[in-house]
Amino acid sequence: MPLLVDDAVSAARLGRMKLTATGFLVLAACLYAVAVWQDLDWLRAGSEAAMVGGLADWFAVTALFKRPMGLPIPHTALVPRKKDELATKLGEFVTGHFLTRELVIEQLRAADVVTRVGTLLADPEVADRLAKELAFNAGVLLEAMDEDLVVEGALELLRRDQARRSYAPVLGRMLERAIAGGTQRPLVDVLLGRSKAYLRANREQLLPQARGFVDDRGWLASLLVSDKRIRGVLDGLAETLEEVERDPGHPFRSWLEGLLRTFADELQHDPHTAAKLDVVVAQLLEDPQAQAVLREMITDALVSVRESLSEGALQQRIGNLVATLGQRALVDEEFRQRVQKVLEALVGHTVENYGDELTLMIRGQVAKWDGRDASRRIELAVGRDLQFIRINGTAVGALAGLAIHAVTVLAS
Repeated sequence: MPLLVDDAVSAARLGRMKLTATGFLVLAACLYAVAVWQDLDWLRAGSEAAMVGGLADWFAVTALFKRPMGLPIPHTALVPRKKDELATKLGEFVTGHFLTRELVIEQLRAADVVTRVGTLLADPEVADRLAKELAFNAGVLLEAMDEDLVVEGALELLRRDQARRSYAPVLGRMLERAIAGGTQRPLVDVLLGRSKAYLRANREQLLPQARGFVDDRGWLASLLVSDKRIRGVLDGLAETLEEVERDPGHPFRSWLEGLLRTFADELQHDPHTAAKLDVVVAQLLEDPQAQAVLREMITDALVSVRESLSEGALQQRIGNLVATLGQRALVDEEFRQRVQKVLEALVGHTVENYGDELTLMIRGQVAKWDGRDASRRIELAVGRDLQFIRINGTAVGALAGLAIHAVTVLAS
C-alpha cells in the first residue's frame, strides 16, 4: 500500500530518529574502542555498559515490529503476529473505558448540544437549507417505497392493534366530539341532498320494489295502496328531505343527532355494541374490496405527499417549523430539557447496544491489513517515540556502567 502524505512525513521523522539512536550506539562503540586501545578503565566501563543498554533496547524495540536481523527468535515480530488480538483488545479497551453510557452522556451535557443545534436551526438560512434537504430526501425515500409493501404493513399493523384492543371506545369518543362540534352537519347535508336527488331521479325504478313490499303485506294492503299512492309517498319523502336540507333547525336533524349521540355512548359503554363493531372491523380488514380501497387511499396519499414536497410552499412551512423548533430550544427551558432527555436516551441506547460494533469495526479493519502493513502503520504512529527508548537505554547504560565501576573501585 503506498504511503500517504502524512505517512511519508512520519516515515521521514522516524528515519531521522532511528539514525540518531543508532548514532548514540555507534558513539558508544567508538568510545569503547578508544578505551580498550588506551586502557582507560572508566571510559571502558561506561562505554561498554552503554553498548549493552543500547543493543538491548534496540532488540526490544525492533522485536515489536519484526524479527531482529531476520532471526526466528521466539516472541519477536509481535505486532504482525498478534495484530488481530491487539485490535480486539484495543476495541474492547475503547468501548469499555471511553465509550460508556455515563461518559458519553456526560460529554453530551458538557457540549450543550441542544443549545448549539438550536442556535443553528434558529438561523433562517440554515432552516431553509435544511428544509430543502429534508424535502428532497423525503421525496427520494417515498419514490423508493413499494406501495404494496406499505399497504401490507399498514394492514398488519391494524390487525395487531385491533387484536390488542377494541376500536369501539375510540370511535365512540371521536363521534361524540364530532357531534359536539357540529362536524357531522356537512355530511348530513350531503346525504340529504344525494338522497333527495336519487328519489326524484329513480322514482319509477323504485316503484316495483315498493309495490312488492306492499304486496307482501297482504291482499288488503295491495288493494288499498295503488301505484299512484306509492308515487305520492316517494315524492312526499323527497319533499321532506328537501325541507330538512333547507332548515338547519328541523326536528329530523335533532332526532338524527340524538341517534348519533346514543350510538356514540353505546360504543363507549355497551360491551355488546362494541363487540359487534369489532367484528365488523375485523371483517373489513380481511375484505378484499376494503383492502383495495385502503390501497388506493395510501397510493393517492403517497403521490400527494411527493408532489407537495416538491412545492416551495411546503418547503417554506418546513423551514418555518425548523426555525421555530430552534428558537424554542433557545428560550424554552422545559422544551430544551425534554429534548435533552430524549437525546440522552437515544445516545445511551446506541452506546449500550451498538458500542461493541466499534470493537468489531476495529478488528475487521485491522484484519484487512497484512502483517507488514499493520506493523508499518503502528510503527509510523509510535516508532519515533520508541527510538527515545534506545537513546535513553544507551545513556542510562553508560551511567550504570560508571556507577558499577565506581563501586568496584571503592570496594577494592
